Amino acid sequence: MSDLESSANAPQSPVPSQRKRLYGSRSYADEVIADVDLAGRTILITGTSSGIGIETAKALAVRGAHVVMANRNLILSEKLKNEILEKKSDAKIDLIMCDLSSLQSVQAAAKEFKSKHWPLHVLILNAGVFGPVQKTTIDGLESCFGINHVAHQYLIRELLPVIRQTENSRIVIVSSLSHTHAGMKPTMSTNEKVAKIMPKDATENLYRLYSYSKLCNILTAMKLHRDENKNGISVYVLHPGTMIGTDINRGFGVVGKAFNFMMKPFVKNLSQGASTTVYCAASPEVAQISGKYWEGCWDDEKNLDKEVAHDEALQEALWQKTDEIIDQFELKRQPISTLAEN
Repeated sequence: MSDLESSANAPQSPVPSQRKRLYGSRSYADEVIADVDLAGRTILITGTSSGIGIETAKALAVRGAHVVMANRNLILSEKLKNEILEKKSDAKIDLIMCDLSSLQSVQAAAKEFKSKHWPLHVLILNAGVFGPVQKTTIDGLESCFGINHVAHQYLIRELLPVIRQTENSRIVIVSSLSHTHAGMKPTMSTNEKVAKIMPKDATENLYRLYSYSKLCNILTAMKLHRDENKNGISVYVLHPGTMIGTDINRGFGVVGKAFNFMMKPFVKNLSQGASTTVYCAASPEVAQISGKYWEGCWDDEKNLDKEVAHDEALQEALWQKTDEIIDQFELKRQPISTLAEN
C-alpha cells in the first residue's frame, strides 16, 4: 500500500471532547499499541541503547515497524537488535551510528539515513543526558544543551524534507516535567529568556542545566507544530514519568544507582516509562492531535508551563539562535567525503 493510500485509509482521531482516556501512567509500552499493525512504517529513534529507548524500540519493532536505531554505541545497539529478533524473527531493524555530542556525527547520521531512500513516518527524539561526565560537547557546547537540544534540532533540520514527503508522519520529542524548573520569570525579555536557556558553560546547577534543555525541547515541539502541521506532520512532546533503570544519570555512578534502588517502589519501570512515547508515535487514536504536551498517555497539559511553552517569540528566538550555531558548524566543517579520504 502506498503512503497516499494509507493516508486515505488511516483512522481519524476523535476530537478531544469525544476521546476517552484509554491508558495511564502505569500502562506498558506494548499494551498501548497491542492492536496496532505498524508494517510498512519506518521509525527513527535516538538513544535506544539504554533506558526507555530500549523499550520504545522493542514495542514498535514487535508490532511490525521498520525501526532505525541511531546510537553512539553500536555494540549495545546490535545487542538490542538480536534481543528483538529473538522475539520476532522477521523484525526489520537497522542501525546508524549517531553520537549526539558531535554535530559532525549527527550530520553523517542524517546523510546515511537519506542515502537509503527510506520514508520517515516517525522521528522519535528520545536520547538525553543529565549531569554528564563530559561538561561540553565535541563542538564546545554545554552538554545538556548540545546533546538534548542542538543535536536533535540539527537532526530535525536535516530530515524534515523526508518527513514532509512521507504521509501520516509524526515527530515525537521526549522532554520532562523538569522544564517547569527552568526559572523563567514573566518580567524577563525574550532576549533574556533565550540567553538563560542557552548556557555558555556548565557552571550552573546540574538540574537547572537539564531543565533548560528540556524546556528547549518543548519550545522546539511547539514551533514545529506551528510550522509543520500544515504540511501533514503531527508533533508531540512528552514527559515520560519518573522511573528507574534509565541511563540518564550515568554521570553519578554509584550514587545514581543507589538513588534508583531507593526509588524503586515509587516510580515506573522502563516499559511504563516508554508507554507515552510509543502511544504518541503509533496510536491511531492520536494521529491528528498535534502540538500538545503529553504525560501518562494523555494530553490535558496540567503540568505544562503553558505561558512559557506557548511563547511564540521565545520559540522563534531559540530556533533561530540554534540554527545559527548549526550554520556556524557547517561553515567550518570538512565534507564527510574529505574526512573519509584522510
